[in-house]
Amino acid sequence: MKGIRKFFGRFKIKTKIILLYLTVLLLSFLMTFTIISKVNEAYTKREVGNAGIQTVNALKGNLTLVFENVTQFSNLIYFDDNVQDSLKNVKSKNIDPTIQRRITKSLVNMLLSGDYISSVFIFDKYNNYYNTYKVGPISVHSEKIESTDWYAQMQEANGNGFFIHKSEDILEFPTRKDKNYITYIKEIGAVNTYEPLATLLVTVDETTIQSYFEEVSSVYDSHFFIVDGEGNYIIPPSQYEEEYAEYIDTHKTSKAGYEMVDIKDSTVIMVSQEMGISDWKLVGSFQMDNLKALTPYYTTVIILIMCLNILFVFICSMALTRFIFTPLAKLEKHMKMVEEGEFIPIRIDGEQNEINNLKKVFNHMTKSIQNLIEKVKVEEKIIAKGELDLIQAQINPHFLYNTLDAVSALALMKDNESCFKMTQALGSFYRNSLNSGLDFVTIQDEIQCIRSYITILNIRYDDKIKVEYDVEEHLLNCKILKLLLQPLIENAVHHGIKGNDGAGHILVKIFEDEEEIILIVLDDGVGMSEERVHSIMEGKSVTGKSGFGIYSLKQRITLYYGIQNPIMIHSEVGGGCEITVRVKKMEEGEAVEH
Repeated sequence: MKGIRKFFGRFKIKTKIILLYLTVLLLSFLMTFTIISKVNEAYTKREVGNAGIQTVNALKGNLTLVFENVTQFSNLIYFDDNVQDSLKNVKSKNIDPTIQRRITKSLVNMLLSGDYISSVFIFDKYNNYYNTYKVGPISVHSEKIESTDWYAQMQEANGNGFFIHKSEDILEFPTRKDKNYITYIKEIGAVNTYEPLATLLVTVDETTIQSYFEEVSSVYDSHFFIVDGEGNYIIPPSQYEEEYAEYIDTHKTSKAGYEMVDIKDSTVIMVSQEMGISDWKLVGSFQMDNLKALTPYYTTVIILIMCLNILFVFICSMALTRFIFTPLAKLEKHMKMVEEGEFIPIRIDGEQNEINNLKKVFNHMTKSIQNLIEKVKVEEKIIAKGELDLIQAQINPHFLYNTLDAVSALALMKDNESCFKMTQALGSFYRNSLNSGLDFVTIQDEIQCIRSYITILNIRYDDKIKVEYDVEEHLLNCKILKLLLQPLIENAVHHGIKGNDGAGHILVKIFEDEEEIILIVLDDGVGMSEERVHSIMEGKSVTGKSGFGIYSLKQRITLYYGIQNPIMIHSEVGGGCEITVRVKKMEEGEAVEH
């Protein structure tokens, strides 16, 4: 034993591990694969094929449930009293707004309850259509309906619904010409007289079907697709479309329900099942190379080999424990102590090896952690307050409630243009200010946020606020910390211009100064005293209704840009107010370290 320890003591730990594991793996693989590989090949094919059939059947059952739910959804629409009464009252090609609202309301309520549905369309007998959808925009060509093949099929279906691939260009997606979907067609007739009233189209997006495929594909290395009787894809596979198309044209499923074919230099098991919808088939492809099966007839041999492997691993583990795991256990113990807050350095012996190097790095790390903890605690307080203030500013419930009240009033007064304008401005304001949770936006987006904010205020206050923008054009695509201007504009409006009966001018000026971007907001409001300015800069006064004041903005800029005193305020009572903000210039794609 001493001789072995002396021999291995001359090697580095990495060399010891490599030698030991090479020995174990070599013996293990030689014995295991020599005995099992021949026996397992045929058995694996049969097991994979049977497993594939079960998987395709289970997937077919899930898809059948989806299509049944779509059918039930169409029946709910068919027998909806609101839809029936509305369609019976359609008398001309001109859409009655009242009828449209009633039908659309029913469609929206049902669409929200149907997870599988992406859109619903009803075409009345004058080719007027009523719709709702989850993903758009959608272009509708209702004038082509009667010339489609599915329209003739629908008239011969005696009120029964059926599925088709897409819609023969009745529905188009301008932003994505290749969008794939499945459509359920059904004629809506009067409940009592069966008189045809309208045509119902319910669409299921390809992504809904693909999500079921992906759930199974994530467990097995497999691909699934749906084809019709002519070999055309209804739902294509995620890859190898051309290779699978060749298989569909030249192969037929064997009596066993599956067959083994070569796809893209790989052996796969192909399984297909009739779906019970038209002549559609569900086809699954399962990789042979990544699925393992063990034959029960050789259990004794396998157990014997495993015992031998365990014996070899045990011997090597004893050696690894002596040379590696014991020192690592000591290092782990000290790491747990650090985790519990005890920063005790670990003792280092005189040997030169990787574990001692780890100990040195560990000791240096614990020292650095101690130094950083205090700094982190201070920064966490600043970040927590800044994030809270920013969230309040983004949501700003007072501003939102007041704006929604104004929208409601405009709607009651039937001032549609102002109502539309305010709603669009509100959506643009929150879309730009929230910015999907990102911290930085372009100056152009920040200005658009301000334009939306001012648009809303001017609709509410009769266009009394005038804003001018003086921005150097080459800075529009530069990124800045979001919501830099909004607190300044809000301050100018609520604490400057409002004091002048809500009327006044604001100038927003943005220009480059060496490596910095200067943002200036100037108003001709009532101004403020020097004491008031000092109070704001020290964080003793909240300047915005949202609670996101200039002091919080100052902290955010200092934290993200590392600029001390980034904000200056020049004002006097009765003389307006000028606020200047300095930030570092960032090119597109550049990140700020903080």
